Amino acid sequence: MDRPEEMQTNEGAGGEEFDAFEQELRKALERVDAPPTLRAFLETAIEAEEHRKRTSNLWFTPKRGGKLLVLPKPWRWMASPWAGGAVAALLVAGVFVTGAHVHEERVKQAQATQQFEQATQITDRALEHAREKMRKAGVDLNQ
Repeated sequence: MDRPEEMQTNEGAGGEEFDAFEQELRKALERVDAPPTLRAFLETAIEAEEHRKRTSNLWFTPKRGGKLLVLPKPWRWMASPWAGGAVAALLVAGVFVTGAHVHEERVKQAQATQQFEQATQITDRALEHAREKMRKAGVDLNQ
């Protein structure tokens, strides 16, 4: 299968299926030019980045019209001295809120378990009382 002529002649069982698969694969892997809208988007993005580098103005008007808000790259605000502390504070707050929620859920679960056990005891007593009354009335429950 190293030579092209071997790849083109697929003799034997399933040769037609392999040819169809190979044609489909070649078609899927063909190079396709980018659509004009993508090209326009990328050109606008490059213009906006150049504008951001030249000026400190966050608003940018591209050649094609409209007005864009050019935000700094996400990692830039993270490099500031207060960002680490802010992230740590948010994490600590999240841990406390989550811990309080978990504790509250456990308390509710304990209350529900206690109520269920109490209801089961009351039901058992009521059934035993009903059985006792039926025995006194002469009804045999062991049938």
